[in-house]
Amino acid sequence: SHALRNTIIVALVVIIAGAAAWYARPRSEQPKFCFDFAENMQFGDHTVVHPINQGTSVHGVTYYIPEVPALQTALKDQGFYIDPYETTGGKVYAGSILGPTTHSAVFAFQKKYGLKQTGIVDNPTLDKLAALYTCPTPAVPASATTTAATTTSAK
Repeated sequence: SHALRNTIIVALVVIIAGAAAWYARPRSEQPKFCFDFAENMQFGDHTVVHPINQGTSVHGVTYYIPEVPALQTALKDQGFYIDPYETTGGKVYAGSILGPTTHSAVFAFQKKYGLKQTGIVDNPTLDKLAALYTCPTPAVPASATTTAATTTSAK
């Protein structure tokens, strides 16, 4: 009976230690949303003289993909509401649209960060979005850099 009790205690200690180790293990974090917002992206305000993306027209409606969905994702990440109809286009549009809740969220985003509240995704707004959401550049292994330098100097 005494040996059985000790065996149970040891088993419980092992289980608890295993659970603690499992809980404390490093977890791979979900990648944070990222998008390379840049100045002169066109979001439908038609004020950009030389936009990066001219958009794609489908039946007379111009879509800015991937810019508008990325903008909406960033705004939702900031806690602003975007109507699901605008993110999907509903059954009317072929993709995401810059509708009234997206514009309201842009106003709120600009206010939150002390930007001029225009409701237009202008360059200062894009700069702030870029500061918050630019995708990290992959690290180049040191061996690749050394190899490239060695190869170049050998010529």
